[in-house]
Amino acid sequence: MQISNVVFLSFAFLLLGGCRTGGVVLRETPSSASEIRRAAVIVIGQPRQMSKDGRELSSAFYDRKSNPVEKMELARERIYTRVSIIGDRRPFDIRVEVLVEGRNRAGQFEQIARDDGRAAVLAEKIKQTLNQSLDNRNVIDDFRSF
Repeated sequence: MQISNVVFLSFAFLLLGGCRTGGVVLRETPSSASEIRRAAVIVIGQPRQMSKDGRELSSAFYDRKSNPVEKMELARERIYTRVSIIGDRRPFDIRVEVLVEGRNRAGQFEQIARDDGRAAVLAEKIKQTLNQSLDNRNVIDDFRSF
């Protein structure tokens, strides 16, 4: 193998490897955007931030033990969950990310890690909540003829 091929393959690997986004993605969820949003709020709590279109929600800050951060000025680290509804129509993909932020020397918070293990647990809870809402739905009563 020539040196130029090795360099090219190395560059391609680094380029494609750097494009990976973190978090867990639930693929092709048949629920509506409002049902997904409702399930996400049940799992992560009342959102701290929500995008204008309601497709990206961020939870309140919490610590490693999932307790709310009481005194932000004393915290050295904080964690939050971001749930994103991806796609313009059904079936939607749902991305769940757990982001860890640490305080830098200037006193500002910056992202230092992702917790994909915790994201997988939260994604499974959202999936279960969506499945329960489908089981509890009454098809006759939910049908609107007008």
